[in-house]
Amino acid sequence: MVTRIAAFGESDIMLIFKAVGIDVFPVTAGIEEISEAEKKLRQLAGEGYGIIFMTETIAIKLDQIIKEYSNKLLPSIVVIPGLGKRNNYAIRNLRRAITKAVGADVMAEEKLGANK
Repeated sequence: MVTRIAAFGESDIMLIFKAVGIDVFPVTAGIEEISEAEKKLRQLAGEGYGIIFMTETIAIKLDQIIKEYSNKLLPSIVVIPGLGKRNNYAIRNLRRAITKAVGADVMAEEKLGANK
């Protein structure tokens, strides 16, 4: 079985994904476009995309929908840092997923070890 991969977010970042053959869907982070981004995320999930890369600026605004899909096997939504201001949403999302999978907050242990 082939896993379909999609990416959506700011068009500058989407060029990287397009270069490696991933289906890209550029969107902007404006308030008026968020309902369109929500529809697009649900559409991609419904079309059977197994992995969906999404930029942090869009993901923040779609947090509730991302949480809905976090309890499902597919799609796997991977939040990546965008070009704008970073607010650690991607890191918090990754940390939550790792804690769920492993049963422990291994990132916290690494952080504590780094402060020695």
